[in-house]
Amino acid sequence: MANKKNIQRIPQEEEMSAEDYAIIAAALSALGDFFFFLSLVKAKETTQAEPNKKLR
Repeated sequence: MANKKNIQRIPQEEEMSAEDYAIIAAALSALGDFFFFLSLVKAKETTQAEPNKKLR
């Protein structure tokens, strides 16, 4: 039988704080804004390339 002294404990990971979640949320928001900007640039390029085509 193993003694309790010989058992190695697995280190527990610290839980994330509210500040950590806020940083992650801000990064995801910035990433979303960046992709939104890219979609606007693409839409502008598309409309400039085909000026005679009507939008449906």
